[in-house]
Amino acid sequence: MAKDRYAPKPLTDIMAGLNNRLAAYAGKSQALDTQQQLLRDFLGPKLGDKCRVSNYRDGTLMIEAVSAPIALRLNYLKMDIQSHFRAAGMAELGQIKITANPQATQRLSNRPKATDSQATNSLKMSEQTADYLNAIADSAPPSLKEKLQRLALHGKSKP
Repeated sequence: MAKDRYAPKPLTDIMAGLNNRLAAYAGKSQALDTQQQLLRDFLGPKLGDKCRVSNYRDGTLMIEAVSAPIALRLNYLKMDIQSHFRAAGMAELGQIKITANPQATQRLSNRPKATDSQATNSLKMSEQTADYLNAIADSAPPSLKEKLQRLALHGKSKP
């Protein structure tokens, strides 16, 4: 009887194949984190936060910069970066390639993006500001008076 290629595979067979790949990914990720820390130590916090080590393969270190001017500055520092990495134990480092990648900004920022509802909820009007608006409304024309009083209601504490 022919083997059914659509038959489900045992979970142990699937996990055995994944373990090797996951271990390889974890090792590569740790190596890139170490290299990123070396780069940040050399460049300092201001310039180090604007670039990242994207790959290391066959003696070539790939660095992504968030803009072309940052990439140009890194190109000026390329030989010094290479010397720093070699002194840190990466003697096989042969060359450094630097690219400008504007999308790298999203990967570099660790801060979560605030949604519109979070931004509006985080800005509260104080009661003192509401009192000021009511005082201004007292001497304002009728059409503006009503609008200022409605705006001042946002600052009054709710029971």
